Amino acid sequence: MEVKVMFALVLAIVLAAVGFVLLRLKDHPKKLSRYAAIPFALALFLLAGATFYRLDAGEAAVTKTFGTVGAEAISATGIHLKAPWQDLIRFDIRNQTIALDEGGGRISTVTSDNATVAYDVTIRYSLNPGKLSEIVRQYPDQESFISRAVLPGVSSVTRDAPTTFTAATVRQSRAQLALRITEGLEKRLGEVGVTVEQVDPRAITLDQNVQANYDKVQSSLANAEAAKADLQTALAKAEITKTEAQATSDADQIIRCGATSTQVNEIINGKEVKAVKVVPVPSEKCQNRLNEQVLMSKYIDMLKDHGDSLIVVPQGTSNLLQLPTPPAATPKTP
Repeated sequence: MEVKVMFALVLAIVLAAVGFVLLRLKDHPKKLSRYAAIPFALALFLLAGATFYRLDAGEAAVTKTFGTVGAEAISATGIHLKAPWQDLIRFDIRNQTIALDEGGGRISTVTSDNATVAYDVTIRYSLNPGKLSEIVRQYPDQESFISRAVLPGVSSVTRDAPTTFTAATVRQSRAQLALRITEGLEKRLGEVGVTVEQVDPRAITLDQNVQANYDKVQSSLANAEAAKADLQTALAKAEITKTEAQATSDADQIIRCGATSTQVNEIINGKEVKAVKVVPVPSEKCQNRLNEQVLMSKYIDMLKDHGDSLIVVPQGTSNLLQLPTPPAATPKTP
């Protein structure tokens, strides 16, 4: 029984005894019996204080009678009644928070590749009122329960959680790390009534040497990606050049040698497409013939070479008439 409850109960008994004594002093010259109501009233007040109690939202309590814990916890908000000789053990069962950071126990552990990692974590949890009687049978109060059951479990789980990640992935895996911590806490503390509400790991840092090596690796990977991109660009340009060269060769075959073209089906990027394929003429049969295509090509080349002249081609004749370019206008002198 708590000292203050015991004191209140003993004091109430003493006051009640005083009241009875005063009642028996009816024949006293000073009529002391009329003061008997005062100790009785004080005794009732003390008994009421030891009998009635109030629970706020988020609180639960169990009674303990001479060391025996009650079978059920009381969690309803409001005023409740208990025997004066019963102790009341109160617990906050909602919105409990454990913050492990630089101000109170930052987590330091290793990753799967033996790199040192440190991080902060905030854990919010609640207690199942149905497990409260069982908790009180093992731990005398909430402070003992937290220090002897909750904190050791949190410390063990948070140190073990990052060991499944590598140094290169642990900082990008906050959600997975939070899930692993949650599952570990529920497995370890769920049987004693702890319900994990939220886990928030943050400020994940690696050892300085590991961080420096990691930065070098990232830089090398970036350079490799850049080189890969350059190679892809070069391959694309080479393919374009190859295609242009093939087109030039095909055009030369058609113009100089009179080669023919046919439509064929080809597989490009995994898809079947129609393409034009030129059937080349053997070199011994290709004599730079002045066919219609060759003449037209030479005609176009001549036009390009005489960009400063006007060339007139009469309809139906092959004669060419070249007129001189008109002289440029002489600017006027002001």
